[in-house]
Amino acid sequence: MHPTVDVRPATFRDVPGIRRVAHDAYHAAYGDLVDADALDAQLDEWYSEDGVENRVLRDASTLLVADHPTDGVVGYASGGPTPTSESDPDPAPEQATLYTCYVHPDHWGDRVGHALLTAIEDALCDRGFERMVVPVLAANDRARAFYADHGYTHTDDDTITFAGTTLDEAIHTGDL
Repeated sequence: MHPTVDVRPATFRDVPGIRRVAHDAYHAAYGDLVDADALDAQLDEWYSEDGVENRVLRDASTLLVADHPTDGVVGYASGGPTPTSESDPDPAPEQATLYTCYVHPDHWGDRVGHALLTAIEDALCDRGFERMVVPVLAANDRARAFYADHGYTHTDDDTITFAGTTLDEAIHTGDL
């Protein structure tokens, strides 16, 4: 089924929808990996109203939403420059990172994720990026298959602390 969504830049009106999608998608995707209360605390930190509003304003990153005609915001994606880290202290300027790409579980299988990923790739390419790094929790088989289906290759492994739990992360890379 082709999505009946409009993928567009996020606005302040979208903040409640982004927060709702984040809550429901994170619980559906990661509920078996981390404690629900710890996940809620992590979401409160990452997706506070002020925090999401700041992401809407941030020039360095691109934040898009998938707007459904009856359900409102049903997904969002963001990306931008690859942050420096211990493992990559000087990332190439032509390399972007996909920060987020989440779809409300009620719309999984509707190709909303495909529409969001394609739009964020195009937006980042328009900004001069040539390739994108996609970090994914290693246990998230659904997401890993999604990115592999879209041409992203598993290129590295890492660990992260997520909701108070140390988890393995699989890094995927692909050209834009």
